[in-house]
Amino acid sequence: MLIKIIHWVGIVSIISLIVVCFIPWTHYNSINETFTGFHVNRFTTGNYYGKAGIPITVFASVILLLMLVPKTWAKRINLFVAAVLFAYAIRTYIIFGSALFEGEVVKLPGIYLVVVLSFIILVSTLFPKVEIGKTDEN
Repeated sequence: MLIKIIHWVGIVSIISLIVVCFIPWTHYNSINETFTGFHVNRFTTGNYYGKAGIPITVFASVILLLMLVPKTWAKRINLFVAAVLFAYAIRTYIIFGSALFEGEVVKLPGIYLVVVLSFIILVSTLFPKVEIGKTDEN
């Protein structure tokens, strides 16, 4: 029963993570700009954080697809991709949230949700939904 709930929580977290890529993540006071996963402007110093929402969306879509495949190999690959997604989410949090001067960056709820939802997805892939009593060939 618990594994079925964790499976559905993982699916809802994946969809929520894709939506979170569109909400504000951080606000930079030095350029008066708010960044999301898909809206990032180049700084005057030449720094460019890229559009982190694209790889997050791709990883989340692959995880969702592999969650629906009832094979053991898919569950193993899914665990690896979820770990990569979580590591990328932590990297994104560090890059978007770091600043040279105190008070330059205001972290908004979106950047925290990226890390939390990625962790929930990782936990949900640790407990895959498998049918007991069926043999898995390939």
